Amino acid sequence: MTRPRRGVIVNSAVFILVVLGLAVTSVRAQDIVKIGQIEAQTGANAIYGWMSSQGTALAVDEINKAGGFKVGSKTYKIQLIALDTRGEPKEATVQLKRLIEVDGAKYIFGPFLSNVFLAIRPYAAEFNGKVLMWGGATRIHDYVGTPGHEFLMRTWNWDAGGNGFGELMVDNLVKTTGAKKIAMLFQNDQGGKVLEDIYVPMFKKKGIEYRLDYFEPGTKDFSAVLAKVAAWKPDFLFPSYADSYLYDIVRQATEAGQLKKFFLVRGSLGPGLKNKDGLDEYMVYVPKYFEEAEKKDAKVAKFIKAYKDFYKRDFPYDQAPLCSASCYDHVYMLVEAMKKAGTVDDPAAVKKALMSMTYDGLWKIRFDDKGEAIFNFDVVRLKKGGALEVTHINPN
Repeated sequence: MTRPRRGVIVNSAVFILVVLGLAVTSVRAQDIVKIGQIEAQTGANAIYGWMSSQGTALAVDEINKAGGFKVGSKTYKIQLIALDTRGEPKEATVQLKRLIEVDGAKYIFGPFLSNVFLAIRPYAAEFNGKVLMWGGATRIHDYVGTPGHEFLMRTWNWDAGGNGFGELMVDNLVKTTGAKKIAMLFQNDQGGKVLEDIYVPMFKKKGIEYRLDYFEPGTKDFSAVLAKVAAWKPDFLFPSYADSYLYDIVRQATEAGQLKKFFLVRGSLGPGLKNKDGLDEYMVYVPKYFEEAEKKDAKVAKFIKAYKDFYKRDFPYDQAPLCSASCYDHVYMLVEAMKKAGTVDDPAAVKKALMSMTYDGLWKIRFDDKGEAIFNFDVVRLKKGGALEVTHINPN
């Protein structure tokens, strides 16, 4: 499946905002719940923000077209204000300030990027108790549940621990392949450093031999570092971050014929599918393997049809982040929490409702005692030539 061109993406995002804006012009201001969104819609690391925002806009459109939702005696509609941070921390800070101080948004979706989150965190913390921020950024894990950060919830499974998706994946990898040597190749930024902090101690604990290399942002030619890694003869190469790098890494590794087995906890199935004839195995975390789920789950089939109708294009099956917990389901989950709390104006009360519920949508989503999401997910193993095997994992 080909990813839409950026120009088309931007035009689509503008169109969506116009449509959503028109949808609420006929309702009174006091009947609107504003949801702000700060995600990278364009730029090198846009895939997480762009894909997750797709589901958000779709859910808002569905809720508004259905007449909104009722809390107490009042019926509300949603105004989505989705801004493109382009992955720029300074720009994101300005945009967040606008959302809170000018637009009056109390519910903020995003960000997915750790560098953006770290930049906006001090300002967001000034509104602790007055706003609720839902983000998927890895660095949010360090702050969620800590004093002064009650405004924060993390919308993504954490890697480590008994329910950690990364830990469960590594256990599955070792059990099914007997892997003993894993080479990590991460981007030299906040996200990469976090992965080091997570996976180095995890591999040590499990007795897995490892090596770690970093590449600089903007790298296109990975041949030198891949040659060094290949000389170490790992059982699996563990590259991670955005698909913008993974496509080059997987292609160059398989073309050289030195590294043919991949293990990924971030990124999509796309780079593997594009190089399926050159690799031996490509094991990747996929929140939901939609190609299979569409045939077995009526809710998933309905969602995919709605996506196609709304965006007037095919469903991007190969883009795993579309399935993130911070998109479609979370809008509906937030609405259910407002109903349960009996208010749309008190983010603290809405958070309390969120923390006590399990939402059964495309995923079964709940939050741990810190406010970090736990939800079921899939692991997809792609073999040479394109054969696929899907494992469904349900954390306790």
